Amino acid sequence: MKLVRQVMAALLAATTTAAAAGCANKGLDVPSTFCGAPVKQSALSPLLPDGDDLKSQQTEPAPSEIDCSLHIDGVQVLDTLIRRIDEPLSPEDWTTALSKYDKASKRSVSFPGTAVIGSDGARVTAKCEGGESNFLLFNITFDGNRVENSQAGVVKLQHFLEDYVPAMAQRLDCTT
Repeated sequence: MKLVRQVMAALLAATTTAAAAGCANKGLDVPSTFCGAPVKQSALSPLLPDGDDLKSQQTEPAPSEIDCSLHIDGVQVLDTLIRRIDEPLSPEDWTTALSKYDKASKRSVSFPGTAVIGSDGARVTAKCEGGESNFLLFNITFDGNRVENSQAGVVKLQHFLEDYVPAMAQRLDCTT
């Protein structure tokens, strides 16, 4: 019996060590901000593949748009296009999002807004109580070898969005 407990303890320790190593993003310094908004490293790290070189890019293609992306070893893995809008999205926009992303479904979120989240992307609106517009629209694309086309992948992306969307909304003076 004592041997069984020792073997189980050793297996648990090995599994915990392997899991921690898998989440460490070998060679990467996971940023604490994305697109100028604070993000929890525990929310962002599960989306990032292992690599050596992480670069962040931000552009403003139009006065009411911000495009932010993360690249690892020269390959884009996360892209977020944020747009200020005055009216809610039409039902057709949500139907398009449902067919665009793998495992997509309308999901409840912890902030005032609407979300269709899949394992490889999402369309999210956050309702603004103040600021320059009534809503912020987030179109998120997630690529790379960490995309899990499963419910676990959906959960990881939603965990990131629950952290990122309210922080980005606050940065853009949109109190949710």
